[in-house]
Amino acid sequence: MKTNTSESTSRSTAIYELDGRPPITQAFPLGLQQLLAMFVGNIVPMLLVSGTAGLSTAESTLLLQCSLLGAGVATLIQAFPIKFGKVQIGSGLPVMMGLTYTFLPICISVSVNYGLAALFGAQLIGGLVSIIIGFALPKVRRFFPPIVTGTIIVSIGVSCFPTAAYNLAGGQGSPDTGLAYNWIIGGIVIVAIMLCSGFGKGLVNAAAILIGMVAGYLVSVVWGIVDFTPVAEAAWFSLPKPMAFGLEFHMDFAVVFILLFFINAVEMTGDFTVSATGGLNRQPKNSELQGGIIGNSVACIFSSFFNCFATGTYSQCSGIVALTKVCSRFVMGCAAVTLVVAAFCPKLSALLSTIPNCVIGGATIVVFSMIALSGMSLVSRSRFTSRSMLLCGTSLALGLGISFAKDTLAGAGEYVQMFFGESSIILVAGTALILNILLPKDGVDKVVEEEMLAEIRQAAD
Repeated sequence: MKTNTSESTSRSTAIYELDGRPPITQAFPLGLQQLLAMFVGNIVPMLLVSGTAGLSTAESTLLLQCSLLGAGVATLIQAFPIKFGKVQIGSGLPVMMGLTYTFLPICISVSVNYGLAALFGAQLIGGLVSIIIGFALPKVRRFFPPIVTGTIIVSIGVSCFPTAAYNLAGGQGSPDTGLAYNWIIGGIVIVAIMLCSGFGKGLVNAAAILIGMVAGYLVSVVWGIVDFTPVAEAAWFSLPKPMAFGLEFHMDFAVVFILLFFINAVEMTGDFTVSATGGLNRQPKNSELQGGIIGNSVACIFSSFFNCFATGTYSQCSGIVALTKVCSRFVMGCAAVTLVVAAFCPKLSALLSTIPNCVIGGATIVVFSMIALSGMSLVSRSRFTSRSMLLCGTSLALGLGISFAKDTLAGAGEYVQMFFGESSIILVAGTALILNILLPKDGVDKVVEEEMLAEIRQAAD
């Protein structure tokens, strides 16, 4: 009896240990909770790009299929890192990976104007260079205090607002744009998400966006605006086709992607820190941060060949770890395996491709607003001093202002228009970095910087 009690206690506490291996009856539901929290966010970039770029149903289905595969592989690399001597590929921390929104504006622009082959080629080059970023990141973390990273994240959310609004209205360029049923169904999605987030508990709260989209989808089916023909025609099982769109290499796009990979690495550092401090009650080690960035670089290289966009950590999943203290890598592995298995079922991807634009728009209105406000939460750590407000405000006004008024760069040439006009994040990040170095710090600013440097020192091996 004592042995059984000991085994039972060990199994019950395994979910709270990084290397714990709880029984599958525990691990799978907890992994499903993580999957539900990131699933919609993972497929939305593909839905937005396929809709904006005017891809065929078969191409959209393939992209969705590959988005599941890419997220699953990226998560497995993070959960179960590979070591080559002192080099670690993967963080070994309890994080979930999925398509990152850092690249979304430029992905939409490149796919519409130059095609997916150019996008995946630039991503491949960026992923290779990002390996170097992984080695260098621990040494340059001090140049990215909360005021800089927060400002960048705010710009990511705000720059996606027009895309969300167009989808809420039915999709940019669609003949149905602006019709009443789009606004009604999108409004139902938003209300459902608000109700689940405000009054739901446990899994209902964690899956609020998924529940909201399901509600909107069911209304769309009753309304008669969903065509199930692609689902009927899709196979039950199919291997994702590598390089289905080809690879084209343009160095101008590659430079943009390299800069975005750096920004993505900074964001991921924040999520690694949330998972480590919240779930493990410690700062992440430099080897974990370095391995996490290198691991994601390898995953993005894989994704470039398998028609998937760049991946990154999902903050909501790190938040679940911090809230529940469930930090078993085995739990994350269960969620990742589920994603990989789902990637081999085109019927599921075809079903996802039938989601109307207005449903996507309702969900992304909430998602992008939360991204923007999570950035503001980071900015607030700088305590809204005159310096922090000047840095944040100027960076956002310059970067977002130019991206919303692209014609102001008409005389600067195509490269400059693409580099700064299509991706406000680059200009926002550059301005924030320069101002952070140049603007003098007062007493409060110095205290905030010392707090950040203390956190970095604690993270050293």
